[in-house]
Amino acid sequence: MKQFIKHSIESAPEESKELLKYGEKKYGMLPNLFRYMAGAPSALKGYIDLFNTFSKTSFSSGEQHLILLAVSIVNKCDYCTAAHTRAAKANGISSSILNAVRKQKKLEDKRLNALIDISKKITETRGNIEAVDLNVFYEVGFSPENIMEIIVGVSLKTMSNYINHVTENIINEELKPFEIGKEIED
Repeated sequence: MKQFIKHSIESAPEESKELLKYGEKKYGMLPNLFRYMAGAPSALKGYIDLFNTFSKTSFSSGEQHLILLAVSIVNKCDYCTAAHTRAAKANGISSSILNAVRKQKKLEDKRLNALIDISKKITETRGNIEAVDLNVFYEVGFSPENIMEIIVGVSLKTMSNYINHVTENIINEELKPFEIGKEIED
């Protein structure tokens, strides 16, 4: 069986080198996910482009990472669960909210709770959600357009979650404090 290659900037195909440098600068480390995707430059570019598109949605950066975290939990992706816990915390989401989301407990904040719930339901049902779920989402102030934006996030995480699964990716050292099973502290 062929093995997936975890590239460095030096070993990556030419088309991936600048993308890896971008990832290293943006995250302060070179994510192992990027290292694996580098072997297929279109995968790495597609991921970065879709991530940048998702970052322009109407959700705050913290909310975006909560959406990505919720999807990663449903898809059982340990790598992305750690990565988006770290990113959500860095973007102002409290440890108590992160710990609750990671343990799949209800949040006191009805708006955030609805955001997490609909993100999970879209992922679990592959988009076949019920009208009642949409109504709960709309009742706290969200719109149909927000559903479209969440689907962009679900698409993004489906890509990275699946790549992490097939490559059997391991968590970067920088993500270890945020791995599954650890309590997140302020």
